[in-house]
Amino acid sequence: MIVLDTNIISETQNTKFDQNVGQWIRRQDIGSLYLCAPVVAELAYGAQRVLLRDRSDRYLRALDEQVETRFGGRVLAFDLMAARQYGVIRARAERDGRPRTDIDLMIAAICLTHGATLATRNVRDFADFGLDLVNPFDPAG
Repeated sequence: MIVLDTNIISETQNTKFDQNVGQWIRRQDIGSLYLCAPVVAELAYGAQRVLLRDRSDRYLRALDEQVETRFGGRVLAFDLMAARQYGVIRARAERDGRPRTDIDLMIAAICLTHGATLATRNVRDFADFGLDLVNPFDPAG
């Protein structure tokens, strides 16, 4: 199970799509790729900003297509177990002087709860959590 971070999904909508990301995605079993609720929230926020600024619903339509068609039921929720894990990793991050955003903490907690690998460009932001990480932007990724 691999959870895709927001930056991976956003890259797939980029007109100058990174070749490493494209190759990495093509090598994966599509059924092993998941989203999580905080990633969908970030994507929805970005799409709403574009709608309000440009009056374009292009990103909202793309989000609906991504979530409903490509990922179907493969969207992991921020549930009770993830909430408890969030508390653990947030307290540790603050103790260690490395506070993170709530969204990143929620994504990490969901991945830890499900034993999932996180695919992200921002490996450094998640390195302290004990997650399995992969960077599809890296040619070795």
